[in-house]
Amino acid sequence: MRSRFRCPRCGEVLTPWSRELELAEALNPFESQTWLLPAQWFVRWDHPGLRDSYLGGHPASYPWLFAPLTRWWVQVHPDSRRTAGCCGLAHSGSGLPNLVCACGLEIGLGHRDCSGPHWYALHESVVHEQEVDATPPQATAGRLARLRYRVGRPIAGPGHDPGGRNVGHHERARWNEALRLREATIDCGGGIEDPALVIESPQLPPGTQLVVPLPWCQLVRLAVLGEQPWGEAESPLRWMSGRREGPHVSVSRYRRRVLLTAWGPDQTAWAVTIEVRAWADAWAWL
Repeated sequence: MRSRFRCPRCGEVLTPWSRELELAEALNPFESQTWLLPAQWFVRWDHPGLRDSYLGGHPASYPWLFAPLTRWWVQVHPDSRRTAGCCGLAHSGSGLPNLVCACGLEIGLGHRDCSGPHWYALHESVVHEQEVDATPPQATAGRLARLRYRVGRPIAGPGHDPGGRNVGHHERARWNEALRLREATIDCGGGIEDPALVIESPQLPPGTQLVVPLPWCQLVRLAVLGEQPWGEAESPLRWMSGRREGPHVSVSRYRRRVLLTAWGPDQTAWAVTIEVRAWADAWAWL
């Protein structure tokens, strides 16, 4: 089955068609920059995989948890006292909603602050629609086993620094300042405890590669569940390596290019753009 949710007052659609997430390895129950769960999936707040998470005090009246939704679906509450955070929309723990439908009805809680995973939660009053999924996801067991094998291999050599430190996702006019990769292949390695993507391209200097750390849950989402490997400039796909010193990674799409940026506490930072087709094909191969 697949689901979507509507405003109980005006009937406006609040989410895209989404599937309920059962694979616990795709959840991120820890506080970090990694989203709580993949886009276009949802879980109930009482999912067993969240039992020991930082969401222990989550109000039961907001049972439907999602990755962040863009303003195409839901709006930020007009009262800034409910939305102010040091890096954006924050949930203070007061239980007061900070998300609204286009009609103005208060329908959700959202957390997009720098201190924790990004998530949106919809109120129990929203209308839950269900229908038979015409294209159900493939069985995950085999794909998960293959990914475990691939990620177990060591990564040969350090990562290349392509520059582009000042290129931001909202500054589309500056994307041309980043190194442009017209072709790319990806692989993974480093083990489940410390996985990383390895990106190779003819546009990189000979014998070099980009090494992009990411948490295991994010690798599972992208390689096993087939999560779209980018977000939009308004809300890029973000993650942070499980290692404390790991970089913050963001990926967004604009027209036919994807911008991938990485920056870390050691002041290292870089950015590249990749052709959308090349990036999508690389993930499909993995």
